[in-house]
Amino acid sequence: MKTLLGLLAAICFCLVPVVSLAGNAHPTLYLEIYMLDYDPVDSSAAPQYLCVHPNVPYEGEIPCYAPKAPYNFGIVPIHVGKLDFPISECWPLVCGPGGGYACVTFGISLTGTQCVFAGFTACANFLNGPSNAGNPAAIVVAATTKCHDWTDHPGYARYVSTNDLGASYFDIVNNADEDRVSVINCQAEPDLGTVIGGGAQWGGTKTVVCGMDPTAVETTTWGKIKGLYR
Repeated sequence: MKTLLGLLAAICFCLVPVVSLAGNAHPTLYLEIYMLDYDPVDSSAAPQYLCVHPNVPYEGEIPCYAPKAPYNFGIVPIHVGKLDFPISECWPLVCGPGGGYACVTFGISLTGTQCVFAGFTACANFLNGPSNAGNPAAIVVAATTKCHDWTDHPGYARYVSTNDLGASYFDIVNNADEDRVSVINCQAEPDLGTVIGGGAQWGGTKTVVCGMDPTAVETTTWGKIKGLYR
């Protein structure tokens, strides 16, 4: 396990020397939020939408607001949108040119009404990597099986509410260990155009503005990608 975590850390912190290839022009990170009356980690019936989108293509707003009930779980997935197409298909790294992601490094901040952080859970085919500052201040989540498209969430944070139902706001911030937010593409390099698209709100009157269109910003072809290197 230590060897695997070391390899994932090397990938996520860009210690793997590679030839520069096309990745994603400006992948965009969003937070989603859902409320459950149970901890999905302790259930075999956790909703699939926490990790995989049920509808393709994605239409409408990102679900970035949820009502709050006392002593319930607020589930906050990280969503990696606006990935370039086609998606790199090879594994393990390093893949050839194409879009998709293999790792995300970020942090989550909480403002407004406080609630209890219960942990960060990696989705299937991802692994929550090592962190000096700890979750949620420094989250590293990396793929273990393939290059991923926007339909796959790498993981989700879990929070527990109190009897105070005021608004809690969650925002994507720099990973406290690395002082940056990074989407690591399938060439094991950070996408320099990574954008923070929006946070999430739990409880209170909705004031958060939910983002839209997390799908690919531009359809491309292998010919266009190859043309970048001629």
